[in-house]
Amino acid sequence: MNIISTIIRYSIKTRKQLLLLLLLLVQVTVFASDLNGASGTKPSKYDYLLKINSSAIAVVDSNVVVSLQMTALQDVPTAQSVILSPELIDTTTNRQVDFPLIFINSRNQHIYYNRELKSEYPDAMELLKKKGKDLKIDYLRSVKYEPWMKNAVLKVRKLSCACNRRKDRGEEILDGFEKEKPEIKLYPVYLVPPADKGGKVREEKGSAYLCFVVNKWDILPNYMNNPVELQKIYNSVNYVKSDSDVTINRMVIEGYASPEGSYPHNVMLSEKRTQALKSYLQKTSIVRDLKMTASGKGENWQGFLEYLNKNYDVPQRSILLRIANSSISEDEKEKRMRAEAPQGYKYCLDNIFPSLRRTNYTVVYTVRPFTLEESERIFETRPINLSLNEIYRLADKYANDEKKYYEIIRKAYLLYPNDSYINLTMAYLAIKKGEADEAAGYLEKVKDSPEKTLNEGLVAYLRGDFEKANLLVQKAQQQGLAEAIQQMEEFKKK
Repeated sequence: MNIISTIIRYSIKTRKQLLLLLLLLVQVTVFASDLNGASGTKPSKYDYLLKINSSAIAVVDSNVVVSLQMTALQDVPTAQSVILSPELIDTTTNRQVDFPLIFINSRNQHIYYNRELKSEYPDAMELLKKKGKDLKIDYLRSVKYEPWMKNAVLKVRKLSCACNRRKDRGEEILDGFEKEKPEIKLYPVYLVPPADKGGKVREEKGSAYLCFVVNKWDILPNYMNNPVELQKIYNSVNYVKSDSDVTINRMVIEGYASPEGSYPHNVMLSEKRTQALKSYLQKTSIVRDLKMTASGKGENWQGFLEYLNKNYDVPQRSILLRIANSSISEDEKEKRMRAEAPQGYKYCLDNIFPSLRRTNYTVVYTVRPFTLEESERIFETRPINLSLNEIYRLADKYANDEKKYYEIIRKAYLLYPNDSYINLTMAYLAIKKGEADEAAGYLEKVKDSPEKTLNEGLVAYLRGDFEKANLLVQKAQQQGLAEAIQQMEEFKKK
């Protein structure tokens, strides 16, 4: 660099002197570079930015077919080319086959390639890289298959070329022949639910909307819509009574008032009206012999909130919701709704409050146990009378009939959609079908257990997360689950 410093000290008086100075600087720089090379400093290798989108290699009709989809991301300098050289290499035997080259050229090199190199590389692919633009490359070539290639890997070597000098730009190891994968057997599990210890207790529920004279609680069977509402109660009781396989335990009645008016008055009304209904029903032949409990529940704010949460067309709904959810007294809530949401409150009086004045009733009964043969008949006529244990015993009868088995378990799921046992079984069936997301949805409703942990591990495996799958199956194994031990042996194959 002392030479350069000396040159710069000269005064530049003409354009010719300036050009001579620049030429001399270039020559000095090249000379310095050569000196560095001669001193043993190795030029640095730098990669070329190439994105491999997909790669595949396969034997088709005695030929090895290579398919590559790539994106060239880096611009090519004006006087250079980037050459991609796909190669199939077996490092064990040192055998190699080269596929036709890919030339990525700048504009100047594009002209040079067509004039000088095209005839030399007739099978090559030549592409023009526009500055600042990604270049998509689709490459498909084949060569005659030879047995040694089975153990080879596909590489793409990257070179830059300028003035017939080529520099190494790195390589990409892409693919190899797909090895035959060992078959991994999955061992999902389910549990058979135990028999009901206290018998099969069931409930028949309904709601009646009886009409009363203002501030009265006498049951008037022919008043307004009362004949229809009373008949609903009778029908529910008759439905249970008509089943010879059940025994009615009791009937529970709960009465509600709507929020308008004072809270103490409404509590009193709900209590007296519910007790009046109990007395009335006990005088009828249908309900006379039933044990019955009745209680007034006061104002039906829970029903009011449920209605508001489901219906978005209620005027001033957000104000009504805010007030109804507040911790102030019931009478204060009604007062504020009248003042702050008069339009919404009027809508409630006309459209919502009448439905809140209701009587909920429940007929509680016990179902006798059934034999396997009886279960098959009951399953077709009144499946709710079967316990999950009885349904599982019925399904087990069709263990070798996959379609029938699934039909029975599926109906059990519809009857008991939130039961932990049936959701574990549905997850088991989904895993057997390879449906990971479906199985995961069922497992969300399953209580923690070694069986759940194992099935969660198999869901992870189906999703391709082998590390998570391994940890979960190991956890189930540590919890003493025999199927988890079998599953770990299968995973060892992988």
